[in-house]
Amino acid sequence: MSQAIQATIILPTTADRGLLLPLCIRSIQQQTLQAFELFIIGDGVDEPTRSVIKHLMAQDNRIRFFDHPKHERRGEVYRHQALQQAQGFFVAYICDRDLWLPNHLDALSSVLQEATLATTNYYFVRRNQQLLLPYLPSSPRQRARGILSATAHRLDFYRQLPYGWRTTPSNQATDLYMWDQLLAHPNCRVAMVWQPTLLYFKRNNHPGWPTAQRYEELARWDTIRQNPERLQSAMNQAFINLIYERNQFKESWFLVRGRRISELPRWFMNKLRWWLTDQTKSTAEESWLPDPIKLD
Repeated sequence: MSQAIQATIILPTTADRGLLLPLCIRSIQQQTLQAFELFIIGDGVDEPTRSVIKHLMAQDNRIRFFDHPKHERRGEVYRHQALQQAQGFFVAYICDRDLWLPNHLDALSSVLQEATLATTNYYFVRRNQQLLLPYLPSSPRQRARGILSATAHRLDFYRQLPYGWRTTPSNQATDLYMWDQLLAHPNCRVAMVWQPTLLYFKRNNHPGWPTAQRYEELARWDTIRQNPERLQSAMNQAFINLIYERNQFKESWFLVRGRRISELPRWFMNKLRWWLTDQTKSTAEESWLPDPIKLD
């Protein structure tokens, strides 16, 4: 039985996430790779969220729930404890606010036959509801310091690490702290899947948007995801915008980190406001992104 499981999926969650979980988990259940086990890592979930999880477990015996009190950070040690029971060939992660596209696990499984750490490209869902193909570093090791929902590693590689998931120092980002441990190991071999395989929703730093607001947006994209024509149209538009932006760059004489001189003052002011204000309330969340494309 254990030999049949190809992927162990780690889904961390916390209180007031019950609305989001069915949408996120549906994107997992609709993967083309079906031989997985899903570990939901509860970090201080409340009773309504717990009730939703139990309902989901009753419908799918591949789901397991690890229920813990709120950790001082993000429950990293809970992830490590759960991985002691993992049976997948590789381990993939997903945030409860994101949606995978159906080929996500298959794409990771393919590259992890040779690599030990992998990440995929993704569509950044902008607040104006356009999909954006974001800039990603060309260096494999820099690319591997990416978002949680795009990252996976082999389980046998994880078991070679000196620590695994552990409590992150307060001045460091949880995921990056873990990825850096993986990258520091001499057996780390990084692979990149350039094809986008997920929809990424960042709405300010944790906890960010209220759950009801997140649900409204996530439900909209869950509906689009179920409709191949609408999803393909949104992805095509992202690709067209990328080509248009690339052509604009080729026509520019002067660029600073991919920005025209005229864009720099507004970009810098947004960055300054982001650094100086409460980031959970900042409206400059997308200040690092290029201006939305308006085609002629």
